Amino acid sequence: MAALVAVVVTSGGGTVGEPSPAGSVTIARDAGPPLAPGETIPGWSAPALDGSGTLRWSDFLGGPIVLTIWAPWCPHCQAELPRLVETMRTHPDITLVTISTAVEQSTAFTSAGYLEGEGLTFPVAVDDAALTLHGGLGVGGFPSTYFVTADGTVIQHVEGEIGLRSDGSVDPSVLEGMLVALEDASPQD
Repeated sequence: MAALVAVVVTSGGGTVGEPSPAGSVTIARDAGPPLAPGETIPGWSAPALDGSGTLRWSDFLGGPIVLTIWAPWCPHCQAELPRLVETMRTHPDITLVTISTAVEQSTAFTSAGYLEGEGLTFPVAVDDAALTLHGGLGVGGFPSTYFVTADGTVIQHVEGEIGLRSDGSVDPSVLEGMLVALEDASPQD
């Protein structure tokens, strides 16, 4: 399985810069706190940013997954996503799946525009204006990243940039260690 599933980025769930249409996003969990290690990511579905249809959590199960929930206007998300993609290149059995949420909170930054500008391609689900996925996954800050085994079990959760030091620099060994732990928790057949 490839670490990054290529997606051509266009406009997505609605008009560029808009959330997905009401009723097009579902999750099998009410809003609540972040999921803890040992809990299972609830089933969800949402329109794909690239307009290709609906992304379903169940479509990605079967291998280790990094699930990142981000907002296009968030500077920490803008810093984290390219670093995450680059680090995951050395972990080809881990799939990156993302959810773009709170998209209507800024017209200056769009998910598609950000990804195109950075040359990033990976599956992106677009949350709705009610922040259905945001609430159901217990997002308290951006980015919010879950490290998930092949069966959907959370082994780690991080809010904010992974490995961010108090001086603003990032320790890359923290993310690397989390990816190795995910691989170790997800033995391959």
